[in-house]
Amino acid sequence: MTFRVALTFDAEHPDRPHRTGGTMRVLDALAVGETPATFFLQGRWAEAEPRIARAIAERRHLIGNHSHYHARMPLLSAAGFRADVRAAERAIVRTTRQDPRPWFRCPFGAGTDDPAIRARLAEMGYREMGWDVDVADWRIAATGPAVARAVVERVIAHGDGAVVLLHPWTRATGRGLPTILAGLRDAGAAFVRLDALA
Repeated sequence: MTFRVALTFDAEHPDRPHRTGGTMRVLDALAVGETPATFFLQGRWAEAEPRIARAIAERRHLIGNHSHYHARMPLLSAAGFRADVRAAERAIVRTTRQDPRPWFRCPFGAGTDDPAIRARLAEMGYREMGWDVDVADWRIAATGPAVARAVVERVIAHGDGAVVLLHPWTRATGRGLPTILAGLRDAGAAFVRLDALA
C-alpha cells in the first residue's frame, strides 16, 4: 500500500560540529532517485550560501522561510518578528528567485502552536509548518544508521502524510539519507513536497 511522505530539511547556520558540503551531498542523494523534498532556508544562510540556495531551487524542491536570524520567534516583538521574516524572505527571493510564501517553519519549533505567532504569519502570507517525525539528527552523538532506522520506523508507524524534519548539515543525515530513501521506498512510500500534502 502506497503512502505519502514529505522529507523536509532546515538549511541554516549550524551551531555545532557539522559536515562541510553536507547540503550538496543531500541534494545529490535526492537527485539519484529524483526525490522531491522541501527546504526551509534561513535568510542569513541563503546570503552566505547563494550557490547552494540556487541549486535547491534549480532542482525544483519546494522552498520555505526559516527566519533570518534563527531566533525563537515568540521572543521577538511584533515589529522584530515582521522585520526578521521579511529580511529572510528578501534574502531567499534574491538568491533563489522563488517566493517562499506561504511556507514557514519556526526555528526550534518555538511558536509552532502559538496562536499569536500563527496569526502574525498569516497576516504576512505564511503558514507555519511543523513536523510529525523528528529524530534529533542534529545531536553530536547521532549516527547515520541510527537516524535512518528511526526515520523509517517512525514514518511507517505514522502512515500517510508524515512530515519528516531533517538538517542537511549534519553528518548523520548525510550518511543516513540513502538508507532512508531506500527503506521507505521498499515500504511503499511515495515522496512528495509539502505542497502536495497541504
